[in-house]
Amino acid sequence: MTADKLRRAILVYALLATRTIALGAPTALAAEAPPPLHSGPWPIHNGRTHQPTEDELRALHLQDVTPDQTREIDRLYDQLLADSQKGLNRHLTRKR
Repeated sequence: MTADKLRRAILVYALLATRTIALGAPTALAAEAPPPLHSGPWPIHNGRTHQPTEDELRALHLQDVTPDQTREIDRLYDQLLADSQKGLNRHLTRKR
């Protein structure tokens, strides 16, 4: 008989614990707002990715890339265009 009472008591406590967690969790989650991911208006604004304009960066006294990085980007872009043009010329020459 004591085993039945023990099982019943464990079941009652388990149900109470489950109900408390189920009812208390949404309230606890709603009470604590998550901290903002970014403090500024970008790169995520209203749930959308935002690419800052040059004027926005200048207003925040930020620089997108350094002058050296700009030169490297230009060099790589020119190289990419030259390579793609070579490939296009080869492709057109083979078709004839």
